[in-house]
Order: sequence, then structure tokens, then C-alpha cells
Amino acid sequence: MRDEFIESVRMLSRKTGVPEDQIIEAIKEALYNSYVKVVKSENVVIEVKDDELKMYMKKLVVETVNDEVEEISLEEAKKMKKDVNLDDEILIEMNPEEMGRIAAQISQQTIMRNIREREKDIIFEEFKKKEGSIVTGVFQRKTKKSDIIVDLGKVEGILPIERQMPKDRMKIGEKVKVYIKSVERDKKNNNIRILLTRTNPEFVQKLFEMEVPEIINGLIEIKGISREAGERTKIAVYSEMSDIDPVGACVGMRGARIQSIIRELDGEKIDIVRWNEDVAKFIKNILSPIPIVTVKLNFDDKTAIVVVPNDQLSSAIGKNGKNVKLAAILSGWTIDIKSSEDFERLIQAEESRKKLKELFQDTEEVEKEQEIQEEEKEVKEEKVEEKVKVEEEKFEEEEEEEEEEISIEELPDVPVHILKRLKDAGYLTIESILDLSEKDFLKIPGIGKKNAEMILKSLKENVKVVEE
Repeated sequence: MRDEFIESVRMLSRKTGVPEDQIIEAIKEALYNSYVKVVKSENVVIEVKDDELKMYMKKLVVETVNDEVEEISLEEAKKMKKDVNLDDEILIEMNPEEMGRIAAQISQQTIMRNIREREKDIIFEEFKKKEGSIVTGVFQRKTKKSDIIVDLGKVEGILPIERQMPKDRMKIGEKVKVYIKSVERDKKNNNIRILLTRTNPEFVQKLFEMEVPEIINGLIEIKGISREAGERTKIAVYSEMSDIDPVGACVGMRGARIQSIIRELDGEKIDIVRWNEDVAKFIKNILSPIPIVTVKLNFDDKTAIVVVPNDQLSSAIGKNGKNVKLAAILSGWTIDIKSSEDFERLIQAEESRKKLKELFQDTEEVEKEQEIQEEEKEVKEEKVEEKVKVEEEKFEEEEEEEEEEISIEELPDVPVHILKRLKDAGYLTIESILDLSEKDFLKIPGIGKKNAEMILKSLKENVKVVEE
């Protein structure tokens, strides 16, 4: 039984690619689940010793057995193990007949399902590592949606129609290079879903890495790629080594390297350009072989005006504007291509606007000068008026000083509360009460005859009236 078991395991391992230990675990899991269903107990232990599968029942040693499945008497336990005690757990090996009965409950399909799940795990990990790389598969079939199913050996990948190149015309059984975009697990059935593509710029980059050893070795660096799948690709390359021509190395001897890539891309045009940190020079390289008259850069908004000869305008722009579009993507700048004539008209228009602006500026300056003169005149007039006003105020102050009146509070021998009543009645200065008679004082609230006489006496004794 031992030889048969281990040989079956090895055969399954060779067939599925699943390691032997994982196949054994899958079998143990299937046996365990089946045993639990039959005997309604989880106290089972399955082991492989000396390449032989063995199954044990774990039982509790008790004085009196109440559950024959999970318990064993001390007397019976001592027959198997002399030093066993009450409340110990003992493993009892199942006899072959009982194992056969349990195994009969397990279908080969159950075991294979467990093995296939482990096989999926291995395949998923293997292809997850290949995410972002190129693999070679075989065109297997097309779906109703025209998606292509590619056989990748251990698993199938899907190449959606929108990720196929326009000129892709593959036949069933034909080998095809594809870029692994993503590797995911389906949450519903745990199946592996591998999404493939042939249209992204990374596909071209990986093809160059496969064909040009200097790129993998780090002697040549790919600075950027812009691509219109099936029509044109622009790739910028650079090398710090002065003795290495990055463009020539990518082209290869007699164009061997680039031609191999073009064949894989079904004739797609490829422009290999030399990268330059000088933006103007880099844009010229990107648009080569179109002759460039000049490049004007605006670093604030990263826009470039590229001037080309009149007869080169359409070539520089490209069919449906694709050449300039790819140039803009590769450079990272917004590129506006103009013919020499258009650029000259633009310059003239700018000069006209400049002159017109200067003319308006001259008019504005005259008006501004007039405004300044008017303002200065107004300021002078204001200063004269202010000076006159100051003189008048000074004169008035001098008169006030000469004719300064004495407060009622300065009147001697008059109590404070009487003075307050005079002030409440509106008599604030001594001069304001000089002409008042006793009768007038009596009319003031709170001032009686005695107070009136007191005030008149104080005026007579202390105030001298000077007649002018």
C-alpha cells in the first residue's frame, strides 16, 4: 500500500506540476472532511509516515465509556499503551477495512478538486510574477465578441479586441507575443483571469529590451515612448557612454534589431530619437527628418511653437495630426507647428499690436500729464486757501485771547451750589450776569432773595466794569 500511495502522488505531481507535499495535503484534507461527515467527529489525525498514509482516531481515556467514537476505557487503552492514565488522549490507528470504508465515501473528483485548487495557486503566483512582461502564447480561438483566447501553457489568457493591433490577423495555432497587463483571481469561482494586450507603449518597450542587450545591461536608457498602435511609435533613447550611439544600437547592424521588432508589430513605423535635456533640441530630434526653422518655448505653460518650411507643414503635423500628437506626448510639451509664412504673419501681427499698444500708451501718457498738472494746480489752490484759513483762525484766536471771558466759577463769596444753579440757567460767565437785577436773579430756579443779594454784593465788590 505504501508503494502504491507514494507512486500515485508522484504521478499526480508530474502531471499537474503541484509539489508532492501539496498533493499529500490535498488527499489528507479530503479524507479528513469525509471522515468528519461519516462519524460526526473532528478527533481525527491523518499522517504520512515512511511514505505510507495512516489515519488515527484521537480518543479520551475514561473510566466509563459514554461515547465510543471519542472515548476509550482505561482497560482497553492500557492494552495499547501501558503507561496511559485517565484523562490522557491516545491515538488509535484505524484498520485498513475501516479506512477503505471511509475512503469509499470520497470520490476521486473531490481529491482532484483539492489538487486543482492548489494547482491554481501555483499558476497564479507564477504568472503574477510575469505581470508587466512579454510571454509567447498560442492563438487558440476567438470569442463571439472577437476577443482572442491565448494558450499560455498552464492557463489561458484573454486578448480583448480593443487591445489587439489593427493589423493583427492570427490563425489558430499560430504563436503570438503578448504583454501581460494584469493577473487576477475571480472571487466567485477562484479562476485565474489573465488580461493581455498588444497595443500599449510598454509592449514596444519590452520588445526593445528583448532585442537590444544594451538596454537590459543599463548602457542605454529608454527615456519615453509614445505610440499609436498599428501605425507609429516614437521612442526616445539615451546613453551616458560617449562611445555608444543609442540610436544606432537600437537599429542594429543593417537594421536587424529594429526590423525584428517591426515584423512583430506587423509593419508599424518606429522612430528612434536621441533624447536631449535641451527641450528645443529634443523636439527637433523628435520631428526629424523634418527640417526645423526655429523652436520658441514658453516655460510657464510648457508650450512650444515649432516653425517649419512652408512645404513641410503637412508632413510635420502628420496624417490626422498624429505625428505632432506623438511628439507632444513624448516631449511632455504642447506643440504648435506653424509654417514660415504663418509664423511671419504672427510676428507682424504681434509687432502691429505692440505699436498700437505703444500709440495708446503715448496718448495715455499725455492724458496722464494733463491730469498731473490739474492735480498740482488743485493742490496749490488748496494750499493757498488753507494758508488764508490758518491766518484767519490765528487772528480770531488773538481776538479771543484779548476778549477772554471769566467763568462764573471765579465769582468770590458765592457757594458752589448757587453757582451751579446759575450755570443750569445758562449763565456761564461773570459777564453774562453783570446786567442782571435782583428781580432777574429771583426768576432763576433755586435762587431766593438772600442769594440774589449775595450775588449782587459779590459783583459790586469784586468786579470792575470797564467802559469802552
